[in-house]
Amino acid sequence: MSSEIGPQILGVGWCRTGTSSLKVALDILGFGPCFHGRFIPYLPALRKHCYAYGTGKQQDFPVHQLFDQYNAAVDIPAGLIPVLMDAYPTAKVILTVRDPESWYRSVQEVIVRLHKRVLRPFFWTTQLGRQYTAIIGWGLKYMFKGDMSRDNCIRAFNDHTEEVQNRVPAERLLIWRPQDGWEPLAKFLEVPVPSTPFPAPQNEGSREMLGQMLKFIRRHPLASMGMRVYDHRGPLDFNAI
Repeated sequence: MSSEIGPQILGVGWCRTGTSSLKVALDILGFGPCFHGRFIPYLPALRKHCYAYGTGKQQDFPVHQLFDQYNAAVDIPAGLIPVLMDAYPTAKVILTVRDPESWYRSVQEVIVRLHKRVLRPFFWTTQLGRQYTAIIGWGLKYMFKGDMSRDNCIRAFNDHTEEVQNRVPAERLLIWRPQDGWEPLAKFLEVPVPSTPFPAPQNEGSREMLGQMLKFIRRHPLASMGMRVYDHRGPLDFNAI
C-alpha cells in the first residue's frame, strides 16, 4: 500500500555511516521533521511495534500510522528498511556509505560496546530497557544473521549496498558520504545549497555520549547495583529474541 503523504526521503544507510549528519542536513534543507533511529526510546508506540514486529509477536507493521507524520526518515531500524521502501515507493532514497573496515570498527567501538557495557547491564530491569535492547538485538540479528565476526559483518554491509543499488532506480538514488557535503544532496533534492556549514560528523559525539553513560553508572549506587545484579544474573540471550 502506497501513500501520498509520509517520508519524501528515505535514508537507508546502516547506522555509523553518517546518519546523524544526514538527519541534521535534511532538517536544514527543509525536509523536517526527519525521523532518526535514536528517537525510538522516546516514542512508546513505535518502540512497542518495533519490539513486537522484530520479535515475531506481530506480523504486520503499522508503517503509515507511525511514519506518515515525517517528511524524511534516516537511521531506520534495518528490519524496517524494506517495509518503508514498499510503503513509500516514490520516495527518494539516500544510501549513506562508508569504508567497510572503518564502519566495522565504529560499530564495534560504539554500538556493540554500548550494548555490552551499558544497555544490557543497566536497563534490563525496566520494560523500556528490555524493549529497546531487544530492538537493537533484533537489528543486529537482521543485519548479520547472528554472526558478528568481522568478515560476515563486512560482507553483510556490502550486500546491503548492492541490494539497494539493484532495487532503487538510479534517478531516485543518491549514494552519499558526509564528506561529500551539501552540493550532491542539494542537487539530488532540487533545493538551493545552504550558506551554513555542513553538519559535522557525529562520531566523536557518540563516543562522548558512551563515556558519559559509563561515568554515570560508575558514580551512582543504583546504577552500580544494577551492574552487579546483571553480572550475577548473566547476559540476556539475544538469540532467544
